[in-house]
Amino acid sequence: MIALLDHGYPVVVLLRQSTLPQQVLAKCKGVVLGDIRDPRIQEETLRQVEVVCHLAAHIPSVVDDLQEAALCYQVNAKATLELAIKAAYQGIRRFVHLSAGNMYAPSKRPCRESDSLYPTGQSTGYLASKLAAELYLTAVSQRTALEGIILRVGTPYGPGEPSRKVIPTFLRLAAQGRALRVANGGVAKLNFVHVADVADCVVKAIKGGQPGIYNVASGQHTSLRQLADRVVELSGEPEVQVEVEPAASRCSLGFPALSINKAKRTWRFAPRPLDVGLRNYRTSLTKAGI
Repeated sequence: MIALLDHGYPVVVLLRQSTLPQQVLAKCKGVVLGDIRDPRIQEETLRQVEVVCHLAAHIPSVVDDLQEAALCYQVNAKATLELAIKAAYQGIRRFVHLSAGNMYAPSKRPCRESDSLYPTGQSTGYLASKLAAELYLTAVSQRTALEGIILRVGTPYGPGEPSRKVIPTFLRLAAQGRALRVANGGVAKLNFVHVADVADCVVKAIKGGQPGIYNVASGQHTSLRQLADRVVELSGEPEVQVEVEPAASRCSLGFPALSINKAKRTWRFAPRPLDVGLRNYRTSLTKAGI
């Protein structure tokens, strides 16, 4: 949202709770508080816009908890369908939807947008709902003048994420001179991408690009062990230890690598390397006193 404001867009924001700083909210054209599943809230929000940037989602606190699958479906899939239908009916021209880049089937090469999906390894309830949302938005786009753009984002990191996440945890421990503990051999690989690069891609997707699906990541496939080593190197504290726990017999291998060639061709997408992103993030955490 801040990236849109910085580019001069008049932003109407829908929030479930008023958690954003007042100085940010004051710059918005409008602020709607409510549940995205509420038809009246949907209509009130869409009445004021020309383009939809849909980032809202329910993410289970325990990622593999299928008890929350129904809520994931209601928020992530059904609400997206309802928003897309209403947007198309009101003549809104473009709908940019942030989806998940972690739902691809296992692959020996970086996954392209046309590759097979198989969201059953981890976070099934969540990823299945995100896939359903993609299918719904694509169907609406094919039947109306609404231009649906789906951004399959890897594993975002950067300012604003929960402090318990792996990267801020590693950065904080390294700054304190404490050991970094890596579970399951550190073999799981992820497609980290800095939130500022995701925001940049959203802004570009508003301006142009053919409707369809685009992977958004850094182009680097990084294991948790590699991540820990990079954080230690960045800290400049050689005495910081990386403690690698043995891998369980059926531990997660993470997610397949993502090809970002389509986003590069379409928007000249140029995400920052992980080392640069980690350095930027460490600086922001230090300034915030975290």
